[in-house]
Formats: sequence, structure tokens, C-alpha cells
Amino acid sequence: MIKSTKIFALTLLTSLIVLAAFASVVSVNAQSQATVIVTPSLGGTTDPSGTTTYNDGTSVTFTATPDATAVFANWIISTSAGSSIVTQNPVTLPVVGGTTYNVQAIFSPLLPPPGVTSLPSNMTTAAIVVVLASAGGTTTPTAGTYALADATALNLTATPKSGWTFSHWVIYGPNLSHGGYPFTATPTDNPYNVNHGYGNMFSYQPVFTPTGVTESTPTGGATATPTGTIGGLTTDSAIIIGLVVVIIVILIAFGVFASRRKK
Repeated sequence: MIKSTKIFALTLLTSLIVLAAFASVVSVNAQSQATVIVTPSLGGTTDPSGTTTYNDGTSVTFTATPDATAVFANWIISTSAGSSIVTQNPVTLPVVGGTTYNVQAIFSPLLPPPGVTSLPSNMTTAAIVVVLASAGGTTTPTAGTYALADATALNLTATPKSGWTFSHWVIYGPNLSHGGYPFTATPTDNPYNVNHGYGNMFSYQPVFTPTGVTESTPTGGATATPTGTIGGLTTDSAIIIGLVVVIIVILIAFGVFASRRKK
């Protein structure tokens, strides 16, 4: 009876050890994999799609393909640590094990400009114009994404609200040559004629300032913080030297005290 009890206890102990080892392996494997959840989007498709697990450190490339009546805007990538907006397409993301990623491609519907009833037949050579809203005024046409085969007649007009004044436009785009058309990234024309950018997508946002307030011009580079001097030394140097002197004095005093105690 005692022998059977010992065998049973030994078997139970061995089983517990095996189970613990298995649980440890499962836990390590779970921690070494990342979960990527790609949410379906209106206006296009993504590759990959659905839910996929990847080993820690894997570089995952996401590609967004818009429908014929939409254009890719950006990605929204979220984890428990927060979310970020990424405009590259395709985009490559190194994933970290134990992390869950929620990924979604955002597509903007394409609209014909005012006065036009249909979209261009060839989107590869069309001018994609993104009009962005701004505080302090409105735009004509209104905020939206427009596709134009011929942009010669498109004029962007900024209308300030009461108490505001139009300052300038800010142009964002992938190619600052703007299709070879002479331009400035912050034009003050109002209306602004969009007769360039074919085959590319550019965003235009008006800047309004409160009436009577002049917008400051950004300056390049940071101004170094001036430092004071003490006896020809900078303040920082004088402080460091002072601390060294204090430490030396304390060490000398401690040595004198220790020698007296020995006597």
C-alpha cells in the first residue's frame, strides 16, 4: 500500500512538472507572436486582410488599393500604447511579440469639381486635389478630394469669417516640383489657380489669422541659450569646480576625524 502511494505521488509530481513545462512553452510562444487585425475599409481593399499572427520582429508590409472612385488617404495603426497615422503606401511595420495591432486603411471618395458631372477616364494622369478645412474661414469648393482631367479652370477661393483675415495657402504633396509648374508652397493668391500637379495628389489648406494679427515668420534654427560667466568662467564650469572643492574639503575633514579617533 505504501509503495503504491509513493508511485502515485511520484506519477502526480511528474505530471505536474510536465504540465508546468508545457504551460511555460505555450506562454513563451504566445509572447513571441504578434497579432495583426486588419479592419475592412470602404473605398478599397488591403493586403494582407483579416487577422494574422507573426513571429516577433517580422516586418509586415501593408498595401492599400483604392477603388476606381476613391483615393488612398492614410493608415490608422493602433496598439494598447496608442495610435498613429501613416501616409506611406505601401508601408512596412516591424511587429513586436505579445502586441496586438489594429490596422485600417482610410480611403477618400473622389468627387468631380464643381460644374463637372463625371470623374476623369484616366486617373493616372488626373490631378487629385485635396481641399482641407481650416479654422477661421471656408473654401470654395468645400473640403473634399477632387479628381480633374483638366485643372486649368479650377480656382480655390478662401473666404474668412468675421474677425478673420486670409493669410496664405499651404500646399502638401509628394513632389515639391509640383509637376514642373512654378509655384510656392505658401502662395498668397486668392483665388488660387490649380493648373498643375497632374498624376499626383496635392493637399491645399487655407490659413486664416485673427484680424489685426500678423502671423510670425518662422526662423531657421534654434537660438542658443546664453550662459553667464563668473571670473571668466561660464556659470556651469564655476558650479562644477565649486562642487569638486566642497567634496575635497569633506574628504579632508573625514580623514582628520578618523586619525584623531585612532589616537
